[in-house]
Amino acid sequence: MTNDGVRTSDGEIKCKIFVDARGVSSLIHKDRTGILSSAQYEIYASWIKKGKVEVFFDQEKYPGFFAWVIPSDEGKGKVGVAGKGINVAEAIEKFLEDKGNHSTIRKIYAPIWIKGPIDKFIDGRTVIVGDAAGQAKPTTAGGIYSSGMGGLYAGQAISKYLETEDRENLEEYQKRWTKRFGKEFEKQLFARKILERLDNNTVNKLFESVTPEITKEISENEDFDFHTGSIVKLLGIKGSIKTAQAIIGGEFKKLLS
Repeated sequence: MTNDGVRTSDGEIKCKIFVDARGVSSLIHKDRTGILSSAQYEIYASWIKKGKVEVFFDQEKYPGFFAWVIPSDEGKGKVGVAGKGINVAEAIEKFLEDKGNHSTIRKIYAPIWIKGPIDKFIDGRTVIVGDAAGQAKPTTAGGIYSSGMGGLYAGQAISKYLETEDRENLEEYQKRWTKRFGKEFEKQLFARKILERLDNNTVNKLFESVTPEITKEISENEDFDFHTGSIVKLLGIKGSIKTAQAIIGGEFKKLLS
């Protein structure tokens, strides 16, 4: 940033507000502890079934995260892995080898952010949005809705600020985003801390306690973008609370507050 704008490789561009939407790369020099490596392939494979999303938890292979299969059509979809301190290229190749025959269309390797929103979305004349602001979900690192709304709120706040030059209008951006997503993200961060402590045996016990009724209720009633309710149910609130309490104590009660 300069006094009148922003300096680029093509020279200085004058502006009153600079919007930082550079994604996770903007966070690398600020806080590496919230960044995981990930790999995702788009593939053809007969074992990918349309409408069937698969998630694989394994704290040894994918510590702190998971592997996934997301179909886009029958026999076609996206397969990915992420985790702390792992070689994601090797991990995804091993995962695919175990799954069976496939044909790779495209490979993507990218960092993901799982630590929730940064402290300040506005820094001087810089307005930070999307992944750069930590607006991706701490549980899955997805953020189409939460980051998209961040961009919308930021744009509206910037527009009002440019009209009035009242900084309070600019500050409305973070206030609105936090009001809508703050509580949910806090709960997701806490859920992540709990789940990261569980070994494979404990994870298996939790999933064994999940009843068909819980699965049906989650599928029919829970909100994809506000999914702490699903996590609570999977941790045993309905039908298996004794199992969950025995495994992780009473900490998960904080998710209900």
